[in-house]
Order: sequence, then structure tokens, then C-alpha cells
Amino acid sequence: MTATAADTVFRLFFVSKVCLGVLGNCVLFLLYAYSSVCKPRLRKPIAIVFMHLSLVNALTIIFESIPFIVSSYGVLCFWDDAMCKAVLFLFRITRGLSTCTTTFLSAFQALTISPTPAQWAWLKSRSSAFILPSLLSFWILNPIMYFNIITNVESNCNSTVMSLGFSHPYCQTKFGRDNPTPIISSIVLRDALFLVLMVAPSLYMVMLLYRHRRRVRHLHSSSLASQPAPENTATHTILLLVCCFVFFYCSNNIVTVYSLYTLEKLNKSKGVLVMLSFSYPTLCPFLLMKNNRMVPGWFTHSCYTKNNPL
Repeated sequence: MTATAADTVFRLFFVSKVCLGVLGNCVLFLLYAYSSVCKPRLRKPIAIVFMHLSLVNALTIIFESIPFIVSSYGVLCFWDDAMCKAVLFLFRITRGLSTCTTTFLSAFQALTISPTPAQWAWLKSRSSAFILPSLLSFWILNPIMYFNIITNVESNCNSTVMSLGFSHPYCQTKFGRDNPTPIISSIVLRDALFLVLMVAPSLYMVMLLYRHRRRVRHLHSSSLASQPAPENTATHTILLLVCCFVFFYCSNNIVTVYSLYTLEKLNKSKGVLVMLSFSYPTLCPFLLMKNNRMVPGWFTHSCYTKNNPL
């Protein structure tokens, strides 16, 4: 089958987006790793969360993009049952880890900037001690949540009839061929819980920032009022992350539900679904680097070292 000009453009755009997302997340991961190891004075507990988010985002992009890149070149029956189970299981785990980590970031930043009563001051002072246990619990929780993928996914190479199920070029679901509503409901309810836990702290931070802005207006020095605090800058960045996540996540779910109930999923909705599925992991590192003071300093140091090797 000869590829049209539109297919070629889509393929180039798709591959470019994948490379950009993986590169951005790798750069952000190395940036925080370098700062943590070589510049201890700049080390912050939340850097571990950013490194974890960059890692799982890069893995999400890789596991999601590989089958669609291969299929875009006309390769058929590329995976067997074992490969479908393994790659889709890992993709769902890393996608779930990205959701959990973004939720944790929102809650952690809300706790950091919130005015804490005296009786709860100990919790705020020890909040950094909960980072590693929380991240570890995410790695335990998500494989359990998505274990059903191992038993309910198979290769579609031997299938001659396109049934109802999720959009994928090489795999299909064994459950819900006639009525996928139960499995959709369980996934939606599970993900809705994390969205609530993510959005609630974000709304609380918006309220705190609004109150802070009203107090700042009463300052006599306009220069002081115009200088954003580091906490406010970090809060704005995390709020932007949450907004992007909610937008792309909800859009992706709408297209996913459409593909579950239509037999045209591999024709019309595939391109939209794939682009939406890892738009957040692709944009995430650049949103984090935008307001990060380490980025210009790191590039300045690299350029200076290159020009002055001695």
C-alpha cells in the first residue's frame, strides 16, 4: 500500500514529536541528577519527584509510540500475544505512574505553600520524608491495578474480524467484545479518583495565590510586589502541569471511548488518539524547564566549559 502525502507528513510529525518528548525528558532527568550530585546546595527534596516524573514520561512515550511508528511503515503482525501483554502492561504502568506522580506533585506543593496550624507543623516539616515511600507505593499499586491486561490482551494477527476494543495496531482485548461498558466503567472510576485528588489541591493553591495577590496589592513598594517568590513560581508551574494533564487526559479518554464503540478506530481516530496519548509527557519537561533557574545556569556553565577547556 502506497503512503499518501498526508501519511508521510503525519509520520514525520509523529516521529519528531516522539524524539522531542524523549529528549526533553532525558535532558530534564539529567539536569536534576547533575544538580543533585554535583551541586548539593541546590538540591531540593522535590527534585526526586521531578526526576521520577521525567523517567516515567519518557518510558510512556517509548512504549506507546513503538507500535504506531512500526505500523505507520506498513508492517503487519509485528507482535505475538506475549509481546502485546508485556508492552501494553508496561505502558499502562508508566502512564499510571505519570498520573500518580503529577497528583503527588500537586498535593506536595499545596502542602508546601499552605499556612499550617501549629499542631500540624510537624507534618509540613517532615513532608519530604514521605516522597520516596510514596513513589515506591506507586510502583507497587499500578502493577496490581493493571494486572488484568496480562490475561485480557492478545495479538490481533490471527483475528479476521475487527471487534469492539481499544485502538491499537497489533493488539486487541479479549473482554468486552460485545459490551465493553463494565471495563470502561472500572477504568474511568479508577482514573477519576486520581483526577479528583489532583484537581482538589490545585484549586486550593489557586485560592491561596489569589489571597496572596490581594495582600501584595496593599504593599507600598511596587518593586517588591512585582517580584514573584520562588514558591509562587513553582506553584504556577505545577498548576500549569495539572491543567495540561487534565485537558489532554480528558480529550484522550473521549477519543478512546469513541474508538471502543466503533469499528473505524484504526482509520479515523488512531492519529488523534496517539497524538493526545503522549502530548502531556512530551510537553511536561519543557513546562518544568521554562521556570527553572538551573536551566540557564547549566547551559551557561556548559558553554563556558566548552569555550574555556582549561
